[in-house]
Amino acid sequence: MEIELRRLIGYHVVLIGPSFFDNEKLRSVKLLAVEDAGIWIESRAALDKVIGTLAKRPTSADVAFFIPFRQITTIMAGYDPAAIE
Repeated sequence: MEIELRRLIGYHVVLIGPSFFDNEKLRSVKLLAVEDAGIWIESRAALDKVIGTLAKRPTSADVAFFIPFRQITTIMAGYDPAAIE
């Protein structure tokens, strides 16, 4: 059984890490792209943590974050075993 992260592009996954999140908490993020070195995500929690409470901040859909694999502790997603066989 092999699960390919690229198949989850466009879906929400749960991850632990990186340091701009609270490393001990699970966060739901939308997976935008997968590269050899990491993933691109969309996340309101990440945007709020990085930018803070600026008066004119973009919506979450306007900002993508690149997260290197070395900063990710865990990625969790639902899957259909029949679909990956």
